[in-house]
Amino acid sequence: MSSLLEVVSECNCVADVDLLAEREGLYRFIVNGRLVGHISASDISALKSVENERAHAVFKFDTVQRTLSFSEEFSDCGTRSAAVADLLAQMRSEKAWASLSKWRGELYPVYDGAGAVAVMIERAASYNFGIRTFGVHVNGYTRSTTGELRMWVGRRSQLKPTWPGYLDQIAAGGIGDGLGAWESMVKECGEEAGIPPALAQRGRFAGTIQYFTRSDLGLQPETQFVFDLELPSDFVPAPTDGEVDSFLHVTLDEAVGRLRRGEFKPNCGACVIDFLIRHGFVTPDNEPEYLSIVDNLHRPLPHPAPRYS
Repeated sequence: MSSLLEVVSECNCVADVDLLAEREGLYRFIVNGRLVGHISASDISALKSVENERAHAVFKFDTVQRTLSFSEEFSDCGTRSAAVADLLAQMRSEKAWASLSKWRGELYPVYDGAGAVAVMIERAASYNFGIRTFGVHVNGYTRSTTGELRMWVGRRSQLKPTWPGYLDQIAAGGIGDGLGAWESMVKECGEEAGIPPALAQRGRFAGTIQYFTRSDLGLQPETQFVFDLELPSDFVPAPTDGEVDSFLHVTLDEAVGRLRRGEFKPNCGACVIDFLIRHGFVTPDNEPEYLSIVDNLHRPLPHPAPRYS
């Protein structure tokens, strides 16, 4: 059984990326003079190998400073994105990076220091480049006449390329292809849980969680936009797009038990804990590691992010 701090620490597991980069020889991915990601030495080697086959290199490799940057001819978002798409398509066909077998057909934005999109990158390669990603997580819940809260949680499909069979929010997904957080939330609610737009739009923005995680695929600094959606007591979510096999309606005590048993996908578990804190279920009076948990849920990240007008 894990503690709640261990649950969030499993998600926010990269304590010092500079130390990690020095120890493992990671390359820093630089765009417009800003750090936007980190790439493993093995992924750099595979990338170099494919680049050597091409007439025009997309990237420059500085083996002394251990940096990766775009060649001068790719100086704007359009040319960079097209060049990366073509390169990754070749790498996918040559099986150069294992992650590309999980190709999503979704583009993730990489931001520059001014908050503008510097390049769009296929989601499956985001781990390899170690770029900051953005997503939405929706906590669907009900409130009884006595005030008891229950959460709707989804059981991820066994066919999912990542974390099959683990528990998840009622709806969640990455933000890509030019969508904003609100639009992504409404879209994911409909696609994953059959929640009509009029009902999804009752959702309340509840802040963000941030963490720096890693997996077998690579590094992932990530910001999740969190929404709370109170649902009618007679509403039952339904799997609609194959992402989720089933839904469970659990008490908050049940949710904690499942967290401690490791049944949640790590970042989904972190989002549930954030919900428990915000709704007063986890407090300094009943959780000795309360402040450490909060710190791990709101990790500062060095990578550029969008700016909002």
